[in-house]
Amino acid sequence: MAMASVAPPLIIERLRTEPLRGGALAAVTLIVWVAGAAYCSGYEALLSGLDNWPGSLWWSAVAVLPWLALFEWSKTRGGRRWTRPPQRLVLALVATAAASLALEAAVDTLLDSPVRSLALSVLRRLPAAGVCLVLILWSRAGQTADEQALADENLSAIAASIDWVGAADNYVELHVAGRTLMRRMTMRQAAQILEPHGFIRIHRRFLVNRARIDQLGRDRERMIRLADGGELPVGRAFAANLNRPG
Repeated sequence: MAMASVAPPLIIERLRTEPLRGGALAAVTLIVWVAGAAYCSGYEALLSGLDNWPGSLWWSAVAVLPWLALFEWSKTRGGRRWTRPPQRLVLALVATAAASLALEAAVDTLLDSPVRSLALSVLRRLPAAGVCLVLILWSRAGQTADEQALADENLSAIAASIDWVGAADNYVELHVAGRTLMRRMTMRQAAQILEPHGFIRIHRRFLVNRARIDQLGRDRERMIRLADGGELPVGRAFAANLNRPG
């Protein structure tokens, strides 16, 4: 029987469900900022034939980046909970639009620019607002009750459903009935939460639900077989955990 293994973390899945941090956040922010400026520059060129790239850059900063900020906030635990009811999600979209319009008005005042039509300003934000809404809905598409509990950091609530846990860089992979759920945490943190629920550490990279162990493998000190037929290695330093009462 082939040994169960930890699949590489899925980049798209992380982008979809986890808030960006560090260099990834900086890179995406730069890309969105420049793309928004290109959209503004093209829009101005079509309307007036002028090419005002510096003005397009500041416009993108106040009219496009707020929507990226909303999307990233919506993936945090607090943001996900707050925007889960549809009416609150709509309120978040309206508040972001209002803040963006206020920022644009403030910049126009500082630069002594002519007052823009409110209707036109709202219209120019619709593409970014629409993309933001689609991304938020996509980030939650097909989310099961287990995944919602996981997103809310309520790992204990789904402990009984988890078969085993594998380390994956700064994440852990929770294996639940053939599915893999990603969670940003260390194995030490996962063990602290799950061990009171019948999990045992069998390897520096693996934590297993004792109820899912079908039998010890051919080598009691090296392998265990799971109820689904898969196998996991047992590290020498953790072999004694199998003999402790569950």
